[in-house]
Amino acid sequence: MPVTDAVQPPLTPAERAIVKSYGGWTYFLMSFGLEPWEKDDADQGKRILEAFVRGEEDSE
Repeated sequence: MPVTDAVQPPLTPAERAIVKSYGGWTYFLMSFGLEPWEKDDADQGKRILEAFVRGEEDSE
C-alpha cells in the first residue's frame, strides 16, 4: 500500500468499494492523472468518486 493512501478522505462504504477496486486511493487518483498529495487533485478525486456512486445508485 502506498504511503499516500494515508491521505485518503473519509469514505462511505460504496466509495470505499470503488477505491478498493482500483487498488487504493493513490491508484484511484493516479488513474485519472491526479496526484494524491495535491489537495486540489484529492478534492477533484473525491468529486469523481461521488459521481461514480451516484451513477451506480441511478442504475439500480
